[in-house]
Amino acid sequence: MILQIVGLKSSGKTTLMEHTIQVLKEHHHTVATVKHHGHHNSEDHPDITLQNNHVDHMKHFYAGADQSIVQGNAYQQSVTRTQNKTLDEIIDESVTIDSNVILVEGFKEASYDKVLVYRDENDRNALNHLTHIKYAINISKPEALRQYDQWLLSFLISKE
Repeated sequence: MILQIVGLKSSGKTTLMEHTIQVLKEHHHTVATVKHHGHHNSEDHPDITLQNNHVDHMKHFYAGADQSIVQGNAYQQSVTRTQNKTLDEIIDESVTIDSNVILVEGFKEASYDKVLVYRDENDRNALNHLTHIKYAINISKPEALRQYDQWLLSFLISKE
């Protein structure tokens, strides 16, 4: 199952992603995540920040490798040179574990089920054009996360 968490900047998307991951793990789900860095490359909004070249695999990458992978005892990390890809391409090419839930932060225009995170009604109205919105949440409201948890668990059951 693929579920997107979408909203405007500083609406609480990452907070809800972290919360959702914790809830899913408590219920023994295998979770992969994809994050869209929504800022365009500019002086004010640089591309994603990579590790520095003091670690060996990044020395390989900064020397010109198109992909560098490091394997530790319990973790594997990969960095790849690639142009902007669609969400479908990223999922097909980069999600390498067998997960029963893929959570996506961003990629508003993609066509998967979405949870809309908003700060106020203006935010919510600005995103009404999005498709596949299954739930909307203002995480600053009392009881919002508890109600979301109930919705999330029943939504997962409906998708099985």
